[in-house]
Amino acid sequence: MAFQDYSLIQAPMAGGLSTADVVAGASRAGALGSVGAGYLSGDAIMAAAEGVRAAGGDAFAINLFIPAERDATDPEWRAALKALSPCYRQAGVPVPDDFPPLPDFREQFEAMLEARPAVFSWTFGRLPKSMMAACRARGITLVGTATQRDEALALAGDGVDGIVLQGEEAGGHRGGADPRGEGLPLDELLSACRDIGTPLIAAGGLMDGADVARVMAAGAATGQLGTAFLRCPEAGTAEGWRQALADAGPDATAVTRAVSGRWARGIANAWMDGRAPTEVAPYPDQHRLTSPLRKAAGAEWKSLWAGTGAHRSRALPVEELVRVIEEERRAVGR
Repeated sequence: MAFQDYSLIQAPMAGGLSTADVVAGASRAGALGSVGAGYLSGDAIMAAAEGVRAAGGDAFAINLFIPAERDATDPEWRAALKALSPCYRQAGVPVPDDFPPLPDFREQFEAMLEARPAVFSWTFGRLPKSMMAACRARGITLVGTATQRDEALALAGDGVDGIVLQGEEAGGHRGGADPRGEGLPLDELLSACRDIGTPLIAAGGLMDGADVARVMAAGAATGQLGTAFLRCPEAGTAEGWRQALADAGPDATAVTRAVSGRWARGIANAWMDGRAPTEVAPYPDQHRLTSPLRKAAGAEWKSLWAGTGAHRSRALPVEELVRVIEEERRAVGR
């Protein structure tokens, strides 16, 4: 597939944000919609793909998270849980006795193959060659994620069809292989990678057509937008999250590692200040430890992921938003 054929890509947003209506609506409007399936079981992935197709979505992507290389040690787990106890107490949420594991990646991958999306994208590392071959056999386009030039070079060497270059302005988790890796501003990252030869998909802080035109002029095949879709009525964004986006100013976001063990950007709250724990388990165990708190607490302890462009978000239906962004892009000559 040619990424240049798409006016833009609706970013995969895990946690129920990129609903079937969001993905299908983006597809119907000429963008590439993406299912954020990182936290979904195999059955849920199949149901999500069926939902997108039932809603009129044609070509779309499914995104998964590459598993971490190791689990937390017992001392790391106990230290992180102890550090989180005051957070649970401040939020008025009891510490549970059990923290369910995340879905098995192999199960997720097999479900993705069965769902047969047009594109399989992933974050947090590289895909084994055997899995790449399985996708190729089904005609599935492959897209990895990089936050540094060396990551982009490794993905290009693996033979991916496209690389998402995720700048530090992006909302949610940094998608590179190194969980402690430093981010780079998108323009700097794009400049460092434009000679690689693999189609580049720019992501991070893009909110309108002028932003997309800018990165395309700098060498990207297209732009990927996530935060821009969070206030669409079709998105699975909680009401408090929507309000936080509506109220956001230019400096509303910050980064934290305390939520999941990986750096992530969101609307600044307790996770980004002195109330956040300093002892943090590696990803994904920190995510498991904080999940019950984030689900049960108020807005101060939720993970309100959003990029630096949050203050420019628009509450428009998905198809209208895609059309408006495309009109804005064309207006500046790209």
